[in-house]
Amino acid sequence: MEEKNIEKVLNRISEERTQDAQELKNLKTVQDKQQHSFKESQEKLNTLNQEMEIIKTERRTLVQQISEPIKQLDELGVKIDSHSELLKKPLIQKVVHEHHVPNLLYAIVVLFCICLCFGFGWFQTGQSLKQYRNNDTKWRKLLLGAKPLLVSIMQEVSTDVDNDPDKSREIVEKEETHNQQVWDLHEKMVADSAKMRALEETKKKQN
Repeated sequence: MEEKNIEKVLNRISEERTQDAQELKNLKTVQDKQQHSFKESQEKLNTLNQEMEIIKTERRTLVQQISEPIKQLDELGVKIDSHSELLKKPLIQKVVHEHHVPNLLYAIVVLFCICLCFGFGWFQTGQSLKQYRNNDTKWRKLLLGAKPLLVSIMQEVSTDVDNDPDKSREIVEKEETHNQQVWDLHEKMVADSAKMRALEETKKKQN
């Protein structure tokens, strides 16, 4: 009797191990499917981005092609309206007495405009200089408290931005977009993993 009981226990253990191996195999299959689905989603996202860029380019071209004839028609309509108004009014001859403005007044107006432009430029220069000094102070304070490796990285970033600011900004925007996409995919994978764990717990409770 004891041998039969031992044999039953061993058979039961063997069946449980077989079931565990099958569940692990099923779990691996589900993970492989999720990875394949992740790759397909990434490829579809890249394809959609390329298609959106193509559509934007075509839209700009189409808008430019359409706007030019509309602009010409508007200008033609304005000219026609002006000529119509002139034709409606009778020709009136009258003598216009012109009073010549003294040259001194012209000189005063020109001098005033020059002073105004000079003052505005001075104000803008002062604002720019103040902003530059504030930014320089912030940068130097960061360099004082940073480690040598961080200082090297910050100086390299500063050199890249100074050499080609537009390209550096484009690279930063692309990296931000890429990080956002990776974060969204990570959140999706975490949600799928939570669903899988819940499914496994449900199966265990049912068994």
